[in-house]
Amino acid sequence: MPENTHNSARAFQELVRVLEEAVRAGVDSVGLEYKGRDLMVFHQAGPLGLGAGRIPQELQQDVVAELVKRAGLSRKPRGKMQGTLLGKDYEAIVEEYDSFGESAFNLTLKERKKKAGG
Repeated sequence: MPENTHNSARAFQELVRVLEEAVRAGVDSVGLEYKGRDLMVFHQAGPLGLGAGRIPQELQQDVVAELVKRAGLSRKPRGKMQGTLLGKDYEAIVEEYDSFGESAFNLTLKERKKKAGG
């Protein structure tokens, strides 16, 4: 169990790193898709998608499992997760889809504005 918890924490850190890179790049959407044996990260701005890197091979399965768990995708193809990226609160709408027989994901980021007076 401790190893599993450690893998989960590392996977979550990798997911946060990927999302923070997207925020820094000014994009509103991130794609995760397998290309061969690599889980690739794509930054998407409107219809334009640019390769932004890859998830380290030893973390790929754990990152996917963490994403499925945190967004509640175990029984449905769409979910949400919330978190803090670069000091601001964000919500990510996560969609899982099939890409050539493998799971792929699209994460759409939205900054959560604080309510006035709250």
